[in-house]
Amino acid sequence: MPRFEISFLDDYTDEAILGEVRRIAALLPEGQPLTKTVYKLHSPRVALTTVRRRIGGWKEALERAGLGHMYVGQSVSQKMRSQPAKKLSNADLISELKRVHALVGKEWLTSDDFNAHSVTSEVAIRHRFGTFRKGLDAAGIPNHPFQARQFTDRQCFENIVEVWTHFGRPPTYREMFNPPSRIRGKTYVTRWGTWRKTLKAFVDWVNADDQPQSPDEPEPHANVNAEPVMRLRRAEADNREVRPGLQFKVFSRDRFRCLACGRSPATHLNTILNADHVLAAANGGKTTLENLQTLCQDCNLGKGRTVVS
Repeated sequence: MPRFEISFLDDYTDEAILGEVRRIAALLPEGQPLTKTVYKLHSPRVALTTVRRRIGGWKEALERAGLGHMYVGQSVSQKMRSQPAKKLSNADLISELKRVHALVGKEWLTSDDFNAHSVTSEVAIRHRFGTFRKGLDAAGIPNHPFQARQFTDRQCFENIVEVWTHFGRPPTYREMFNPPSRIRGKTYVTRWGTWRKTLKAFVDWVNADDQPQSPDEPEPHANVNAEPVMRLRRAEADNREVRPGLQFKVFSRDRFRCLACGRSPATHLNTILNADHVLAAANGGKTTLENLQTLCQDCNLGKGRTVVS
């Protein structure tokens, strides 16, 4: 059975991070500035927040990478640029919140927008005011009326399956804040620590052979014999419903495209993929990787059932 791995940089030294910035810059037409937005659009292997945190800021990263000529900056006070956050006054940080809020041009200022456009980060705001929301209150900036919701690990991973299938590749942290994702990226980081650790946990979940069929079904304990696991696998093969982890393996094997018409969610809007039984379950077909294929919903619904005599 195939396994899936995530590609990251071999190491995260400053030079390796700057090398990734140079790689993105080389993809741009001559004369085009390398802004933070442009950097993110090219699916970098190092998150923008990592670049800013490790190097000290976007302008500093471009200068150290020998790309200072590609920088297009905003008006930021010299004090904000030169002093560490712990030496800035509350008034300085409030001023920075207001500046970024005006720059972003949205009704709400999220921590992600602040991290992307500020010379400091939400961490400085949280350390000074207790929470990012309290910092927004101090600056007179309205809070987004978002209420946290509790999700199970299974729900989180099923959401990644949907987003990964939509793009046909591993989604980025920022993409988890937009449709088709139903769970915000921050939920994952809060639970697993970083987005990279989240993806590793997701891959482990997909590769697990002994996942239960439903959220209410207990998972086999590590110190019991293998018989319950084998029963669980047999039960899965006899179940018509395809669990999300197995469905994801089918989609990945078939390159996230319909085997009948070739359409993919990444290239054709509103395309929905199904994991379809090659030999129908009604005719004795099993719910296994070998007996499943990727079809778009249109092709799947239009396919006539073949009766085996």
